[in-house]
Amino acid sequence: MDHMTRVGQRSPSRSGSQGQKMHQIGRKVRNSVADFFGVGEESERQSSRWDQRRKRYAGSIGRLKHSYIRQDADDEPDAGPRPIVDPLHRPSRLSSASTRLSTRRPTRKESVAVMTIKGIGKFMAKRKSKQEDRKSRGTGVDHGGEDAFSLVDDVFYDEARAEQTRAKESTIEQEDKRTVGIGAMGRLLRPSIQSVVFTKDLTMQLDEMEDHRPYFTYWATFVQIVVFIVAVAVYGTAPYGIGREVENKVVRMSNLARETQSHIEQRNIWFGPRQADLIHLGAKYSPCMRVDHNLEIAIDLDKKEENSSACCVRNDGSGCVQRIKSQCGSLSSWKKWSTSNPGPKGRVSGSVCGQDPNYCLNPPSTTPYEWPDDITKWPLCTEREPNQHNVSSTKDRHMNCEVLGHPCCHGIQGECIITTQEHCDLKRGFFHKDAFLCSQVNCFKQICGMIPFADDAKPDQFYRLWTSIFLHSGLVHLLVSVIFQMWIMRDMEKLIGAIRMSIIYLGSGIAGNLASCTFLPYHVETGPSGAQFGILACLLVEMLQSYQMYRRPILAIAKLAGPILVLFILGLLPWFDNWAHLFGFIFGFLLAFALMPYVTFGKFDRHRKIINILVCLGLATVLFIVLILIFYVAPLTTCDSCQYFNCLPFTDDFCDNMQVTFKKTSTYSAFG
Repeated sequence: MDHMTRVGQRSPSRSGSQGQKMHQIGRKVRNSVADFFGVGEESERQSSRWDQRRKRYAGSIGRLKHSYIRQDADDEPDAGPRPIVDPLHRPSRLSSASTRLSTRRPTRKESVAVMTIKGIGKFMAKRKSKQEDRKSRGTGVDHGGEDAFSLVDDVFYDEARAEQTRAKESTIEQEDKRTVGIGAMGRLLRPSIQSVVFTKDLTMQLDEMEDHRPYFTYWATFVQIVVFIVAVAVYGTAPYGIGREVENKVVRMSNLARETQSHIEQRNIWFGPRQADLIHLGAKYSPCMRVDHNLEIAIDLDKKEENSSACCVRNDGSGCVQRIKSQCGSLSSWKKWSTSNPGPKGRVSGSVCGQDPNYCLNPPSTTPYEWPDDITKWPLCTEREPNQHNVSSTKDRHMNCEVLGHPCCHGIQGECIITTQEHCDLKRGFFHKDAFLCSQVNCFKQICGMIPFADDAKPDQFYRLWTSIFLHSGLVHLLVSVIFQMWIMRDMEKLIGAIRMSIIYLGSGIAGNLASCTFLPYHVETGPSGAQFGILACLLVEMLQSYQMYRRPILAIAKLAGPILVLFILGLLPWFDNWAHLFGFIFGFLLAFALMPYVTFGKFDRHRKIINILVCLGLATVLFIVLILIFYVAPLTTCDSCQYFNCLPFTDDFCDNMQVTFKKTSTYSAFG
């Protein structure tokens, strides 16, 4: 009884402690979210660090106002009275070095190369200083005279010269050290700032702020390089150049004759895989991501034509192939079932070379699972009865002949023909030697590759918006991405961190690919072009928010806006996707405003900042939903004007590689 009483007395305290822990966890989560968006109660030290990082990055692009350069020195709290230094006291080198080391703030460890260069520089500077001292002594100046004023002046002169030497060495050290957040892009855009002098304390503070490593940039670049190497190793490369490549080859056709056939494919200016291989690897391609009405119409036309076909048997018994009547020829017999000559159980659709309901054991045609009177709906027979008749027999000749042609899936639009293995290899297609009809294979599912569709009739590879970011059209395309990411994206990630960079990079890339899928549904697209324009939008947002810091803000903005405009103009040429550029830039702009917490908004208070975050995230969400609705509910399968924003056709074939003329007629009987 006493034990139960003690347990009952401890229960409220336990529940109270658990509730307190949950409250603390909830408060930590709220504070973490607030700090992530930059609306939390940051400490003075953290706010100062963000502000200094902004100044370093802004100073890499344009000339800052003196008020922002000297702000840290002016706002520095009074450290007390300065120590009195005896002007007649000449400290030794050891004591001077120890004093400087004891007062110097800790910085990050330098590389061996940098320390070696600094050591050589210091040695040369000291050697030059000794030579100047010897020359001055040779002039007969008496440094040990009795004149106290001369002695004091000489001491002050030496101290001033030593201070100048230390300032010069400090300047050399700062030039040798790579500045945080500037990088090659900043050095390219930055004008002459000789009149801008950073204080020693400000420079030391800035050197301690490299606490963001560009892990995401390195990871994304590494994945892109590995994916390209694997893609080229497995699939090879397309013909290099501009325009189309025609390959002619003599192959054995289904009529037993050897004919010269041609295969036309698009060349690749980037030196990389073919379009069909890029689709198989995960490139952006709308027909693999949704049900396409033009594709359904074309497939229905092929099925309708195949339903009118029959087995064409050569009169000499050398073989047979599935053909429509006009392709059978005079040396063969077209075994078509009809009302006057019906097939099994009165069927008029057929016959099919190598397959018959009466001869199939798996799956059998029995009640209630009888095969319909439509050969395009017949299942694939995996087991049949052995032949009971020889080749010369006139009964059921379609089952006693050697089948010379099987389905071959080729192209990037799910096209299927009945042909030989040699011809299919020339077309770089997928040959199905165990099938007898094109309706028995799902060509488009095989052409898309990747993860199989959940429903064979409904493409659902929406994840291509993600995979295409890490896939490149060729080696040149990959080099452009690597240079951009190592030149610009890496320094931006040092400024904002890996989490924010990954959200902006992937969000802009996915949104840009979705827009490209919406307005250019039949264009095969790869690469992180939308994501890269999202990074450029981040640069512009940072500059706009630092507008009041620049001496010439219009000039600074023009230096960044000019190259961006040039890139959009280049997007009007082939091989570039301007729709991905535009929407990647828009989403990057909105996400940057919402996710870059260190950006100060002038006199706007915390509530205004929260409203700004909600508005930007809301606009990005609404725009993404609108694109999804257009893509799935009201797809733009025909939009001729949309192409002109992506590529201006200066000649008839100038934009051939930027479009895919989708078939709207049957291609089943394209090859006889």
